[in-house]
Amino acid sequence: MEVRPATLAEASALARVHVAAWRSAYAGVMPDAYLAGLDEARFTLGWETALDDGTTFVGLSDEGGLDGFVTVGDAHDDGPATGELWALNVHPEAFGSGLGTLLHTAALARLAADGHESAYLWVARDNPRARRFYEREGWVADGGAKDDVFGGASVPEIRYVRSLRE
Repeated sequence: MEVRPATLAEASALARVHVAAWRSAYAGVMPDAYLAGLDEARFTLGWETALDDGTTFVGLSDEGGLDGFVTVGDAHDDGPATGELWALNVHPEAFGSGLGTLLHTAALARLAADGHESAYLWVARDNPRARRFYEREGWVADGGAKDDVFGGASVPEIRYVRSLRE
């Protein structure tokens, strides 16, 4: 497996992983119609723009396929830290492969290299797989909470924080 910076040419592959990961992770959390309507072409356009906003790393399988990504950058809001893990998604076919851990390691290294001493992330409250992953990686829920709306449904999220100091 390999982790490296994403390229603009990979926008459609990022969209494919993004849509598949969301459909798997958010089944029963977001409305079924919303998840079914996720459009890879629209996500591709979003990735073409997003690749300029933060730092995105892609995770490649041993066969060379793009099976995951992580995006980090400066905090989007006045949270408890200056760095933020914006997104980490792995294609369901690569769950349990270790790719998420490799992406996570690259993300933390980048945040630390950019001068952040700590970081935070938001995760859906009802996404136990992701919560277990982040807790195993040293993230701690700090009591922060918010609701996002997807497909007309409110999705409660909780904030996790962690130090980037070794």
